[in-house]
This record gives sequence, structure tokens and C-alpha cells, in this order.
Amino acid sequence: MMHKEIVTIDRDLEYLVPEYLAGRHNDVVAIRIALLKADFESIRTLGHNMKGSGGGYGFEEISIVGRHLETAAEKGDAGAIERWAGVLAKYLGRIDIRYA
Repeated sequence: MMHKEIVTIDRDLEYLVPEYLAGRHNDVVAIRIALLKADFESIRTLGHNMKGSGGGYGFEEISIVGRHLETAAEKGDAGAIERWAGVLAKYLGRIDIRYA
């Protein structure tokens, strides 16, 4: 059984978080499609955007994954990109959000 990871988010962001997380779920799909096309620039951009936005919403893990995706895309490292896309997908599936 997968353990849930509790993430505490500022209550003022509550109305933004569902759309933000839906966007990250879409990013996982977009990354995998771009990887099939060897479109490393699109992956780099997605990673860069995640790196910048995750922490602002209270999801430091998303920023960390974004940084790794950006670096892997710059290197053209398809294996690392697939691994980090998987890390992101698993993280999104196990978070349990609490608003404070």
C-alpha cells in the first residue's frame, strides 16, 4: 500500500491548488509524449516551469522534480527524464493536502 504524504498548504491558495495539480498531471503525460518525439526543449521548459512554481504553492517536491527534469532535458538524458516523470506521477498520487 502506498503511504500518503501530508502536504500543508496555505488556506489562501485552496482555490488554486486543484487546477495547479491537474496541470502537473497533464505535464506527466506531456513529458512522456515529448520524450517519444525526443522533444527535449519542451521537457526542459516544463521542468523549468515546475521548478519555479512548485514551492510557491507549497509543493517543494514538484520544484525538485522540475529541476531534475530541466537538467536531464538539457543533457538529452531520456532515462532520467522517464524516471523523474515517474517520480512526479507517484508523488501526485500519494499527496494528501491539508489547508491551514
